[in-house]
Amino acid sequence: MKKSKIISLFFAIFTIGLLVSCGPKETIPEQRRILVYCDESIYNLIYPCVAHYDSTGSVVKVTFRKTTAWDAMAKLLAKEADAIVIARDYTRYEDSLMKAFGVFPHTRLVLAFDALVFYVNKDFPLDTLTDEQIRKFLTDKNFSLKKLYKQLPNEPIIAVNSPMSSELVNLYQLVLKGKNISRPVKVFQTSDSVKNFVKTNSNAIGIGYLSHLYREPDIRALPISFIDSTGKYIFPHNVNQPNILRELYPYIVKHYIYVLDKLNDNSMTFARYLYNPGFAQKHFFEKGIVPSNAEFKLIEED
Repeated sequence: MKKSKIISLFFAIFTIGLLVSCGPKETIPEQRRILVYCDESIYNLIYPCVAHYDSTGSVVKVTFRKTTAWDAMAKLLAKEADAIVIARDYTRYEDSLMKAFGVFPHTRLVLAFDALVFYVNKDFPLDTLTDEQIRKFLTDKNFSLKKLYKQLPNEPIIAVNSPMSSELVNLYQLVLKGKNISRPVKVFQTSDSVKNFVKTNSNAIGIGYLSHLYREPDIRALPISFIDSTGKYIFPHNVNQPNILRELYPYIVKHYIYVLDKLNDNSMTFARYLYNPGFAQKHFFEKGIVPSNAEFKLIEED
């Protein structure tokens, strides 16, 4: 083969290679990110849903951070978060702040129904309390549970999460009806710390969520009797999914996702993932609380 032909052949192969390499390429979706803050009290409940969401290959990637409920709401109001997951409503302070600065209530979805519970370890001598007894014990330092229940060795120690927690907001809104706590309480910085204290103290009453007690055989939620909105007396029922659905427990808590901008498709995609039927809603059911987007058929016992 002559030299000129060799050069021509090489040029032809090189040209074909260029044509192949310049052909249509597979497009890779551009990753989009959102920043979501989560209430520390329900972080362990929500995080598996975020991990599953990431595993689905969604182009929307979530940076998921744990903080206090108050800080999460502050991040949202300051527009420093795309969304927050939190176990409470707005407080009066936040309502006033939003009105003052012309901020409209955010788009939000109810993800699940939980319960604010008063829980004890297996050696605590009482099986139940009333709504009024709890309120009086916390707001009237002269009120004595020990006088009512002789089996108590001392007045119970009330163990609570941080003043920045959603548990404290729900305690004031659902239980104390606006009254202030006047009795000394033992304050911790995390919900797990409250739980660990109650496990080792048979005279303690912890304040937390029903979801905190999942697979915790050494602690139990106290059934609470109360007067409902119609004036009917409701005797103490076990704190569980059916009785939350039937509203036979007085302190039902909603877990929300608040979205900064409802026109942000990235944030709404993640919010709908938590809300719509699927992994997240099934996960909430398996953790012993009531998913918001599911059908239940309750069969009343004779």
